[in-house]
Amino acid sequence: MGAPKDRLTQDGAPWRPFEDSGTLVKPLRTARNPGAIYAACERRLLAHLKAACLWPERERDKTWHIGDYSFYILEFSPARGTEVYAQFWSEPDEAGVIVATRGKAHNFKKTVGTGTAKDVRTLAREAVGLLCDVLGYDGRVPLTFRLHLGTRLRPGLAFDSICASDLAKLMRRWGLVAEIEEHAGKPDVIRSAIDRQPFLVGFVGERPAGSNEYGMIGLRAFFRFEGGVPDGLVSAINQNTVAAKASVDEEGDMIVQTAIVLHGGVTAENLEMSFGIWKQTIEEIVRGLH
Repeated sequence: MGAPKDRLTQDGAPWRPFEDSGTLVKPLRTARNPGAIYAACERRLLAHLKAACLWPERERDKTWHIGDYSFYILEFSPARGTEVYAQFWSEPDEAGVIVATRGKAHNFKKTVGTGTAKDVRTLAREAVGLLCDVLGYDGRVPLTFRLHLGTRLRPGLAFDSICASDLAKLMRRWGLVAEIEEHAGKPDVIRSAIDRQPFLVGFVGERPAGSNEYGMIGLRAFFRFEGGVPDGLVSAINQNTVAAKASVDEEGDMIVQTAIVLHGGVTAENLEMSFGIWKQTIEEIVRGLH
């Protein structure tokens, strides 16, 4: 799905998905310095990086949403069979743009803040500097680009699956604490709390494999009591609560849990409502224990 290329001069990207690629700097027979190379591609490079790296607050939930992402790759071939590149990865509500380069003995990765068009201009000059001074680009071979403005949202702005980082951003927007806890070889877990009652957010049903996106969210809160769970408490909660179920685990603690299924598509608004019901449920249980 394409769009008029002159719209890339706007801050942000008003349409997704979008893909573009081509030659950013045409080769010359003689070598050029970084300043000359920057001058040859400045306008297009700035337009590409603005589209990929800026997430204007005024456009939140209009031209971009949680679940969108962008990457931009600058690449050249100094010799047959050898590819050298600089890559830029950006998502909304992150600390900055992840910049990574790859070349013979010159690989590194860092995060660069890009909140304004001025920051993007600085990033563009730094990108050319990396290509020329670090990776050895001198303008005698083509410098190509690939711009991808993607989204993890289904058409209609719904989540068919979700990753931990997207859900954590949404939870923070809703006023909840959300700390991601990584587990090697297992899905991430989000730690949160309602007032002083902690709860966990787990993920089930990765699709596709290796994507770190999951089709089901599990919310679980643990309640510990000295002397064991009071008689009748679990059955009372199950009789009076539709949105969650209580049980006692092997260690004698009470667990209250619920599941949110995303298969078929769930909007951010629907997710917020589900978390709101969960919050109300936990608050009612806590009040009943005092």
